[in-house]
Amino acid sequence: MSHRKINLSRKTLLLGVCGSGALLLSACSTVGDVWDYATTGSDSSLRTPTGYYDHTSSQELQDPLVVPSGLSNPYTDHAFDVPNQAVTDQSRSLVGEAMDVRPPVVSQVGESGIEIMNQGTDALVWFLPYNKFNVHTVNDAWTVLGLALDYMKVPVAESNPASFAVATAPAWYAPDGSLYSTINEDFESPRYNQVFRINVGTSAQGVVGYSVSLVSSSPDEDDKRAVAVLNPRQQSSFTLGFANSIIKALVQQQAQDEVVPDVVNVFLGRDNNDQDALFVNAPYQATWNVMRGLLSQYGFTVEEYSVSSSSINVTYDERDPEEYRSMGLQPFNLTSGDYIVRLGVSGNQTVITFYDEDDRPLTGSAVATLYQGMSQAIVREFEVYKREGASYLAKFSE
Repeated sequence: MSHRKINLSRKTLLLGVCGSGALLLSACSTVGDVWDYATTGSDSSLRTPTGYYDHTSSQELQDPLVVPSGLSNPYTDHAFDVPNQAVTDQSRSLVGEAMDVRPPVVSQVGESGIEIMNQGTDALVWFLPYNKFNVHTVNDAWTVLGLALDYMKVPVAESNPASFAVATAPAWYAPDGSLYSTINEDFESPRYNQVFRINVGTSAQGVVGYSVSLVSSSPDEDDKRAVAVLNPRQQSSFTLGFANSIIKALVQQQAQDEVVPDVVNVFLGRDNNDQDALFVNAPYQATWNVMRGLLSQYGFTVEEYSVSSSSINVTYDERDPEEYRSMGLQPFNLTSGDYIVRLGVSGNQTVITFYDEDDRPLTGSAVATLYQGMSQAIVREFEVYKREGASYLAKFSE
């Protein structure tokens, strides 16, 4: 490390600072050290052990938290405990530049109460006691695993409920461990034909979870970027990515709330502001996802959307009415321009209100004309949404 030379007046200032008791700097152990630093650019004083190791005699005390009788002990999360490391001759010499001061690496715990980590080349998924999926037994974990794999459209070659083990059928996967999609294809991502094995069990502490292993992997022979033989780090990346995909599917399922009716109906009505709007008998989150997909496919360009304000800013390019009719839809009969689409909730229904570029609601006649084609498109996209599950959402993810 090089240091810029400083002039004599700055040296004097340094001496004054380090000589002042009120401004004494811990790095300035002696005036001589500072003078050497200022004149020679050497910071060897910062590389010298101080000899003060009082912290090495510290002891871990018993948890002072006492739970009153009659109450159950609260759950204690040990994920961020500092590991106990024995002092060695090598560690005693790790001072200055040789010292590694990074904190211990621990996996991140999400709001869902799930902990995902690597163990060797495998990935471990733990459902912590406060997880939002209500998974507390091996049977619970087995049930939601099946739901997640179905939702992800992952082909299953073998399922053994007796041993709580699943082996997937060969399928193409992207480098992040997710099923290869059209988005990966558009970005020309390398793909791998892989088989995973998932075992359900419990830890020594009784926490329920999954163990994800990569059984086999072979690259696309026509893709020169794909690695023929995965090293341990790459194997770990695939298993961790596949584990993340399972939990992501569970989160998306829960967001969708799985109460989308078999038959989705759209009808005209007036929202709480007495403005003409479209009403959909489906959950808000599902309708939001469907509208993001619908608008992108039927002549609208999504310029911006805001989850917090439940609005989507779009630009509409008017199409030939026959183009809509060829798709089995009535024309939208909207003029080209900028629009704002807002979603709201009214009881068990989702309300969709259209505004022009000046943020004024469309007239009743304009909404009635739009309704014919838009309602048909919404019903059609809900059918795709329910059929594709997580794959539908992935097409419009950020």
